[in-house]
Amino acid sequence: MKLRLHTRHQNSAGQRVRIVLNLKRLAYEYVAIPSLSSDAYGKINPQRLMPALEIDGRIVAQS
Repeated sequence: MKLRLHTRHQNSAGQRVRIVLNLKRLAYEYVAIPSLSSDAYGKINPQRLMPALEIDGRIVAQS
């Protein structure tokens, strides 16, 4: 299972997801989002809300 967490470091919802992933000792890739309005993030999460957790290519948005 490949996990990628798309968020900003200071985002509290993203911090909660990181805490859970770390407590469960799940390996994941942290992807920093420079801007919610970027087209690249809009393709990942059309709602442009954080965080977005990508699990084997499928996106789960918000915490």
